[in-house]
Amino acid sequence: MTTGAIWTRLPRWFSCAALVAVPLAPSAAAAEEPTLEQVEYHPAELPPDGARTRAILVGVALTAGWYGAAVGTSYLWPDAPNSRDLRLPVVGPWLALGDVGCADAESDCSTGTVITRTVLTVLSGVGQAGGLFGVFEGLFMETGSTAPAPASADRGSGRGAAGPIASWSASPVMLRDGAGLELFGRF
Repeated sequence: MTTGAIWTRLPRWFSCAALVAVPLAPSAAAAEEPTLEQVEYHPAELPPDGARTRAILVGVALTAGWYGAAVGTSYLWPDAPNSRDLRLPVVGPWLALGDVGCADAESDCSTGTVITRTVLTVLSGVGQAGGLFGVFEGLFMETGSTAPAPASADRGSGRGAAGPIASWSASPVMLRDGAGLELFGRF
């Protein structure tokens, strides 16, 4: 068979395959209209009773996991400056950030190594702090039943039927020498 014979038979073969494949191709299914559940938000509704325990456990797990990452980082680079500080829980990563760079005892220190261990130190510090915030959130969380709470008659004063409602907020502040964070609370 010559190449010219292949090219003359190819269009016939291709058209026969298309005629067979088109009727066998799957057709688009008609979808039913989705039923949407209406989600209602009740600002006076408290989290369920088990939320406090779960928040505390998640906070402890986060703190422990990121502490493990910090300890692992300290053993990966034992000659790094302040590597022993990483073994202190919560404050260790922040203390270690005071002196990043290469120590005199490190022979194979490079810029990539310094950046990698600094990023790991920052992540472990933020992770440990976030885990502690989760623990504190669980400790101070108000919980109640899953039923919506009745609306309070005195909404303007911030006092509900069960007593005072506390609220907190944070705001960034630019200072002459850096930045800060202001915390505001209402009791």
